[in-house]
Amino acid sequence: MNLLANEMGIIMGTSHHEPMAQAQTDWKRYIQKNNMPNVWDYSKNKKVLDEFWKKGIERSKNWEKLVTIGMRGDGDEAMGEGTNIALLEEIVKNQRRIIADVTGKRAEKTPQVWALYKEVQDYYDKGMRVPDDVALLFCDDNWGNVRKLPDLAKPLHKGGYGMYYHFDYVGKP
Repeated sequence: MNLLANEMGIIMGTSHHEPMAQAQTDWKRYIQKNNMPNVWDYSKNKKVLDEFWKKGIERSKNWEKLVTIGMRGDGDEAMGEGTNIALLEEIVKNQRRIIADVTGKRAEKTPQVWALYKEVQDYYDKGMRVPDDVALLFCDDNWGNVRKLPDLAKPLHKGGYGMYYHFDYVGKP
């Protein structure tokens, strides 16, 4: 699908919970193929997750794309209790290192987005920031209400902004 989109000039990315050009189904295939436990937890499985993400950037390095950075928990859930800013900052730093290593270019030369969806917005609200070149993706609350907009009293974020709106998902399942 991504190869065809790239051929047709369509810029693709992955969802707010699927970082580094890898879908959740790619993770399930990867751990099954390599006979690994399903541990989608960076504090417990950093090496395997970094290698998985590296494979996503390697596979897509010649595609025009928007790379989701950061991480949510398995199955689009919270990563854990509370807001572990240090862990998410480490994840973003390592993801950008992977992007630079694989592409041979500075990370800011690859378009990236950080989705401030649900509890990830708490990280932002509590002061976590990503590099200036990363677009900030604001989101609705699953009920059609926009949760947050850029603060126009502050300088604009150089990476720009986007909006993730659930036009087909309203309320709890």
